Amino acid sequence: MGNRVRLVDVARAAGVSQGTASNAFGKPHLVRDELREKILAVAAEMGYRGPHVMARMLRTGKAGALGVVFPDNLEYAFSDPVAIELLRGIGRECARQSVNMMIISAENHEQAVAAVNNAAVDAFLVHCYSEHNDVIAAIRRRNLPMVGIDTDIAGATATVVLDDFEGAASAARHLLECGARKFAILSLQADEEGQFGLMDARRRGAVSHRVVRERLAGYHSVLKEAGIDVADIVHIECENLSENVRGQVVELMAQFPDLDGILAMSDVIAIGALEALAKTGHEVPGQVRVMGIDGVARGARTTPPLSTVAQNSVEKGRVAAELALAGDDVAEPVLLKTRLLVRASSQVIAP
Repeated sequence: MGNRVRLVDVARAAGVSQGTASNAFGKPHLVRDELREKILAVAAEMGYRGPHVMARMLRTGKAGALGVVFPDNLEYAFSDPVAIELLRGIGRECARQSVNMMIISAENHEQAVAAVNNAAVDAFLVHCYSEHNDVIAAIRRRNLPMVGIDTDIAGATATVVLDDFEGAASAARHLLECGARKFAILSLQADEEGQFGLMDARRRGAVSHRVVRERLAGYHSVLKEAGIDVADIVHIECENLSENVRGQVVELMAQFPDLDGILAMSDVIAIGALEALAKTGHEVPGQVRVMGIDGVARGARTTPPLSTVAQNSVEKGRVAAELALAGDDVAEPVLLKTRLLVRASSQVIAP
């Protein structure tokens, strides 16, 4: 019987209007305590299971939720410091607008497509995901607002991105000013697959992730101006996990002992590099200068403290959620600025 009981049936049995019965479930603060308890008791006796989500969507035209699509697994979304800050910002705006958040991992495409198809949401946020895949195609078929974060997807309602080119350029410029001349770039993974290790020219030319493409371009632009050929820069594609980077950097320094400047595309990667350099006995910044990007809190507590290019990931998430929930109107792309934070991993800081 439970599946057949409707809200109107509960309202009739409780002797109230359907609107009052609806408020007893969805807006209980609008119903007197004793009346609400009566309605809930009648509903329980009749086997009513609560308002039907799809029926409410058909009635109001709104699901009251925002879908957030991550290319990685959910563990990463709740452990990576930048992803956590981004989710904080999204959550802040969702709370302000009284909507919920649904997080979808796109690590398994088949499962992600099914989740997108069935998601009761009003809009989608897509984080760091290239557009040529079946998950993005499934989102497009929903005909809902879609906002790209740190990615450029054709037809998106809006995009919210960091000025990755200038951020990377400022990092390279700083290390040059500190005296570095032999560089290694520790890259985030270039696409959804990831081919970790040395990046040759072909691999660098096949980058699909906007963040990696822009940061490489920013590094290269400044280093070329300084007379450093791109072919003389060591490029390593890294998984964004400090513990996995450590082994790569130990091998890197063994193979290229004259390196004196490391440009890491994330603070997590840079922290792994600092740990590896401590293990191999390299002095930082005496022998090797290290620069990250992101400005995560842990970077201020490393030994030595990490120089970085900081971004406001909370604000990035908040702005993206605000744009997604604003509706179908196409908005101008939002370009967020970075900030250079100089600490002891790149130069000696006077006490």
